[in-house]
Amino acid sequence: MTARDTMAEYRLAALDMDGTLLNADHVTTPYTREVIERAAAAGKIVALSTGRALSELWTHLRQIPGIAYVIGESGACIYDVRQDRILHKITLDDDDVDAIFTAAEGMDVTVQCFIDNQSYMTGESDEAMAAHHVTAFAAAFRAGSKFIDDAAALCRASRGRVSKVNLYFADAAERARYPERIRCLNVALKDSVGIGWEISPPEADKAKGLRFLCDHLGLSPRQVMAVGDGGNDLDIMGAAGLSVAMGNAIDAVKAMADALTDDCDHDGAAKAIERYMLGVEGLGIRN
Repeated sequence: MTARDTMAEYRLAALDMDGTLLNADHVTTPYTREVIERAAAAGKIVALSTGRALSELWTHLRQIPGIAYVIGESGACIYDVRQDRILHKITLDDDDVDAIFTAAEGMDVTVQCFIDNQSYMTGESDEAMAAHHVTAFAAAFRAGSKFIDDAAALCRASRGRVSKVNLYFADAAERARYPERIRCLNVALKDSVGIGWEISPPEADKAKGLRFLCDHLGLSPRQVMAVGDGGNDLDIMGAAGLSVAMGNAIDAVKAMADALTDDCDHDGAAKAIERYMLGVEGLGIRN
C-alpha cells in the first residue's frame, strides 16, 4: 500500500492507553500529543480505546484536545468528548454484581468499580497497593479514583449503575481459582495485565464499542487503525482494518498484528499515526 492510499484509507485511530499511548510513566510525550493534534487538523478522528473509566481520563483529554471519542470501560461506555455526551452505556446485571463479590469472599482482593463513569477503589495506602500488585498504577488510580472504605458494598447498593468491576488479587493461586467461581455468570472476564480480573457486561468489549462508534460516524471498521499491546486489545485489533502492535506488546498481539511499531517509551503509537494516517515515511515500522 502506498502512502497516498494509506492516508485515504484510514479515517479513525483507536488507541489503547496503558502500554500504548502512555509510556511507562503513564504519561504522553509532547511528540505524541503534537502528532495527535496534527492528525486531527488533517481531518482524522482519534479515539481512545481503554479499560479506564472517564474519571481516569480527564487529565489526558485536557492535554490532548485532538482526541474526539472514547471507547471506555472496555467498550461499556462510548463518549463524545467534544459534545460532552455519552453515546452508549452498558451496565452489569445487579444479581451478577452480587455474585461477583460473593465469589470473592475469603480471598484477599482489592476492588475497583465503575459507577456512573466514576472509578471507586478500596485500598489507597502504599501497602495495600503493593500487596495487590498495582503499585505501577498507583498514580493513575489516585488521579482518577475516589477511595472509599468498601467499594464492594457501594457496588451492591448502586443498582443498575455498575458498568465494570476490577478485582486485584494478592495471591496468584487465588486469582487463578476465581474464574471457576463465576463461570455460570453472564459476564465477560478478561485478564487485567496479569494482576487481576476485569469483569464487564457480556455485550461490552472494545470491538463492539468500535463497531458502535463506526456506525455512529458512518464509517466502516475497515477505515480504522487500532493500536494496542495487551490481551484486551485483541478483539478491537481483529475488528479494525489495520492492526498495529506496540514494540512492548505481548506475543499474541504481535502475532496477529498487520504491523509492528516502536514501544510505548519511544512514541510507537504516534509513529503509527504518522505512517498510516499522515503518510510519513522512514519511521522504522515493520509490516
